[in-house]
Amino acid sequence: MGKHTENTMEGFKHAVNLGAGIESDVQLTKDNALVCFHDKSFKIKGEWHDISKFTLEQIRTLKFADNRRIPTVSEILETFYDDNSNPRFSFDIRSEKVGMKLIDLILNYNLPQRVEITDKRIFLLRNLRLYHHHAKLVHTLPEKIKNFDNNNKVDFDYLKELKINTLNIVSWRANPKNIKIIIDNGLNCYVWGVNSKNRMKRLFSFKYRDKGISAIYTDYPDIALKIRTQILEDTLK
Repeated sequence: MGKHTENTMEGFKHAVNLGAGIESDVQLTKDNALVCFHDKSFKIKGEWHDISKFTLEQIRTLKFADNRRIPTVSEILETFYDDNSNPRFSFDIRSEKVGMKLIDLILNYNLPQRVEITDKRIFLLRNLRLYHHHAKLVHTLPEKIKNFDNNNKVDFDYLKELKINTLNIVSWRANPKNIKIIIDNGLNCYVWGVNSKNRMKRLFSFKYRDKGISAIYTDYPDIALKIRTQILEDTLK
């Protein structure tokens, strides 16, 4: 969203053309279409509306201030299914029902290894694991958790039991101590909200036990990719 309106096809195409993956927020319309839109509600001409109260056809008739067209998940998968770069997809879900419908759609496109479903609610991820044994699930840790080893705030054993091998943490909690705890417990570490150059450099440069950050979420993939490339080149010198 540093270059385009978030959750739009223009933004997704820009990211993929750069060599990055796609991250979006998914929710259901009144007629059960999976659409990419961040907030539960939106404002038009001073009036608030709830996405779930509209059918997809009705949403397509709305005039947004930023002139966006809200894409469906099907449109995204259809557009990038055969893309030579094989982009990864990360979808943050609004509800358990959204997660289940998303899993069904992913399986229909035969993309279970390229799509990750993320959520902060561990009980919801548990239910999705029961729904499908091989879905790629990522636990986004609530921001209020500061230190991951205090008072068993993060139940790593339970995550492994649910076959969740990735923890997604907010950028201001991504300090060396917390990242090392994640790696020591055998999980991958993703970091979201990485939008400053200094933080990008710090995270891309981090190494511990021959591992580093497995993925970042950023509004500026063009800047992030340049920084990562430079760090890799400097490492090889």
